[in-house]
Amino acid sequence: MEEYFDIKNTYEKQLELILRHALFSEFTMDELRQFLEHAQPKLIDIHEGQVVRLSHDYSNHIGAVFSGQVIIYGVDYAGNRLLHKSLSDSQSSGTLFSVLDFENTLVEIEGKTDSLILMFDRDTIYVADEQVVMLQHCLLVNMINAQRALFSDLSNHLYCLNQRSIRDKALKFLQFCIAKNRSYEFDIPFSREDLADYLAVDRSALSRSLGELKREGVIDFHKNHFKVLSTQFFTF
Repeated sequence: MEEYFDIKNTYEKQLELILRHALFSEFTMDELRQFLEHAQPKLIDIHEGQVVRLSHDYSNHIGAVFSGQVIIYGVDYAGNRLLHKSLSDSQSSGTLFSVLDFENTLVEIEGKTDSLILMFDRDTIYVADEQVVMLQHCLLVNMINAQRALFSDLSNHLYCLNQRSIRDKALKFLQFCIAKNRSYEFDIPFSREDLADYLAVDRSALSRSLGELKREGVIDFHKNHFKVLSTQFFTF
């Protein structure tokens, strides 16, 4: 199920891809090589539909998506999954997540497409090393800039979860999608099952709520494509 590769054996093929990422903004190719030699990150290759469960060896790591799209789940010890985040290489955010944030749960990464993720031990970034300290500083600045979008998404996620009913959760989620896309017509990054996990609700109950909104003429949808027909619940 899991395919892990040592970065030393593979990074040469990925340098141009990595260098274009927001996480390494303002880096030269030589600086990128220098930092990778210092950090010795791991490159995780995930195929479409594959699920990788991160072991405790990665409990001190952070990661970044450099190719494809993945979904991050937290899994409790009863086996219940909560969808935390959908991330793709089209997003400007460099930081995927900190595994340390989920120390009381297991972390699963599912590939929605073939994807590449780079995992760093956070100490290689946060603990100053005089040989690469200027590169670490630049990387931290890039991470802070990238985190703004993640903090906003996390706040929106919590706002959705705090709604009392499934209908209200769905409406709040759609409101955030409208604001993000600046349009009343958009694609959501989740399948119906993924959306149910994201909102922490039963899938069939969510489908009923969406169906009711459709029959009421509030929204129309086909799979993950949504269109708002009535703006009484929405603004942007």
